[in-house]
Amino acid sequence: MSEKRYDDILLISDLDGTLIPRYEMISEENVRAINAFTAAGGAFAAATGRTPESALPYLEGITVNAPSIFFNGAMLKDLSKNQVLETRTLDGDIWRTFAARVLYQFPRACVEVYTARQCNILSPEANDDPRLDDEFYNVNHTTLKAVEKETWLKFFICDAPINLSFVERLAQELGIDRCSTSFYSEANYLEFVPPGTSKGAMAEVLKAMPAYAGRRIIACGDYENDVELLRMADVGIAPEDASEDAKAAADRIAPPCREPLVPWILREVL
Repeated sequence: MSEKRYDDILLISDLDGTLIPRYEMISEENVRAINAFTAAGGAFAAATGRTPESALPYLEGITVNAPSIFFNGAMLKDLSKNQVLETRTLDGDIWRTFAARVLYQFPRACVEVYTARQCNILSPEANDDPRLDDEFYNVNHTTLKAVEKETWLKFFICDAPINLSFVERLAQELGIDRCSTSFYSEANYLEFVPPGTSKGAMAEVLKAMPAYAGRRIIACGDYENDVELLRMADVGIAPEDASEDAKAAADRIAPPCREPLVPWILREVL
């Protein structure tokens, strides 16, 4: 492998369900392949709905040498410098009204407000999303009143899919759909981020930075929240077991997530 073989490539990858099988850690094969890629001049960034703190344990041992995308596109952060470069925020009192209505009308939902510092859970602890037990989120069980004055980056509801369809109707009724971007990151996860926000939109910001301008973008993702990222890339890649929306947006279909993705990319795409 020549020293600078990949110096014209920016590889951006989703984590859960793409680079990492759900509820597992990243494989050694993927770690070695990413580090070989960056050692040969490649730039690597993560693009995830996670907070930086909850993503870092999954990136341990990996050379992440380009700013990464968090909160499904609401933050761009340089992990190597611990520096936030861009944020998008949910502004206006309407979000507090929406949160209050969701808490009242959907008493079994797990309702979360994400700020730059932590995941704030507004619903009863009994409603907590089970994923939080084994993940690395900085979790704060609190009240809506306690976070009303905070800067919100993402509003998240975990509930049965049928209930989330009614949350969508409520969002339309209150006009939330006109001041946000919403999508499913799992069948039972409905997320709201600032208008025009997506992994793909923040990847465009990254692409325009002088250090990455002119690089060919290879992007990987597996779900609805990855569609814009897959579409903006020069080559979009979805695992074989990705959602139909993600596979439709991709240019290439990789083996299922349980098979190491990055060695396949280096072998079959680059």
